[in-house]
Amino acid sequence: MLRGLLILFISACFLFSCSKKAELNPSPTSLITEGNAFATSSRILNQVYGLYSTFKQTGLYGSEYPVYSDIRAGDFISTNLNPNIGALTYQCVVESGSPEVNLIWQQAYQLINGCNVFLAGMEKSGRAVVGDSLTANYEAEVRGLRAIAYYSMLQLYAQPYTKDNGASPGLPLRLTANAGLANYSLKRSSVADVYARILTDLDSAEIGLPLKYSTALINTTRLHKNSVIAFKTRVDLTMGKYDKVIAEASKIVSSSAPYTAVASGGVANALESDITVVFKSPYTSLESVFSVPFSSNDIPGVPLASYYLPVLADATGLGTVGQGQYYLYAGGIVADAQWTATDKRRGFLFTTPSGGSTGRQWLTKYKVGTPFTDNCPVIRYSEVLLNLSEALLRLNGDASIPTAKNLLGAVRHRSDASYVIAAATTPDLLSAILEERHIEFLGEGLRNTDLMRLGLDIPAKSPAGSISVAAVPATAGNYIWPLPNAELLYNPGL
Repeated sequence: MLRGLLILFISACFLFSCSKKAELNPSPTSLITEGNAFATSSRILNQVYGLYSTFKQTGLYGSEYPVYSDIRAGDFISTNLNPNIGALTYQCVVESGSPEVNLIWQQAYQLINGCNVFLAGMEKSGRAVVGDSLTANYEAEVRGLRAIAYYSMLQLYAQPYTKDNGASPGLPLRLTANAGLANYSLKRSSVADVYARILTDLDSAEIGLPLKYSTALINTTRLHKNSVIAFKTRVDLTMGKYDKVIAEASKIVSSSAPYTAVASGGVANALESDITVVFKSPYTSLESVFSVPFSSNDIPGVPLASYYLPVLADATGLGTVGQGQYYLYAGGIVADAQWTATDKRRGFLFTTPSGGSTGRQWLTKYKVGTPFTDNCPVIRYSEVLLNLSEALLRLNGDASIPTAKNLLGAVRHRSDASYVIAAATTPDLLSAILEERHIEFLGEGLRNTDLMRLGLDIPAKSPAGSISVAAVPATAGNYIWPLPNAELLYNPGL
């Protein structure tokens, strides 16, 4: 098993190991054992928080998963081709032994197994402690986190569902607590079966989650009903299930502008009139349906700002600096003429004014300097609107053009009020929606998924003065990541 899972196995053993008789070996009050891990409501809640903490570790949303999803997809250029900082992913040449291939896998399965351990513990004794209502809430959160972990892995390690309706090999589908290596053997389930489990977990989570919490901070950083509904629109769009996208989005998107989730009875999610507010402290805008928080005492393992902000020598006038690992490819989305100079999102770009990197552009969507504590977005309300817009067109064609254009316009015009959406046909409007997604979610980890669900090649990167990276056809072996060495070693079921 992977190193990260071994750590979790040790933790799980505290929960599931056989203990001596209490009268002969009384446990210290600080020791978490099978007998007391679910003994109090505070311990149970702390375990829920612990799973959120695992979710935000380096290999997932802390923030290696979104970084690696973006740097392979055509918009970023590596400054140093360092294999320890994603260069193999950037060049699409990862192997089973590559660091990122192993780390993301181990972190995701560490979270998944932690979720399974928690669910088993609640079934055994936790429900009796906190009651049915809180049990439903906590189990729903945990199922939601497990679903997001499985979904994220599919975007890197498996063929798109849309390629063959999910018939390709997916992931080992682990749904029970694993306390050791002896029961680790498990075959890969199909992509379709993994997606089915993801949706089952999200449907269950929607039922059990509260409509909202008591503060804006908690509504942003813990899952609630709108969170999983929003994420279901992403999952269904990835699968090409456009009728389901529409059904889910309709729960949290009003039928006319201004589009909001007010009628859902839960968090009144809506677009911010100024997109820059979403990426500023306190990061609790209504547009942030779900994001991962950090602080000076809880910093991300792979900070978004440190990767994308320039080093001091290239940052004259910027007011903040990073490690300058990846700059924006001049031939990528930044070159799109439809992304006009008046678009407020151009303010997320910084151009080095002088020196050896003159003219080089950097993404400054994440601006907090060291220790780089910007929130990491998981899903925003703008994505739900664009998911719905695209699904309407793909399902209904020209009949949905007016509504689809209005939804697209809501996102585009809050950043570029004067822009005219000229698209008059379904194909043209679909292209405009994909272009909008490309601009809107730059640096948020969505571009790779958009390429894969549509069967598009990973674009070539030919930066001036640096090594070119060839395009990767959707039919090529390196279109997806291989399984990691550690999984192949410890899982005889493969």
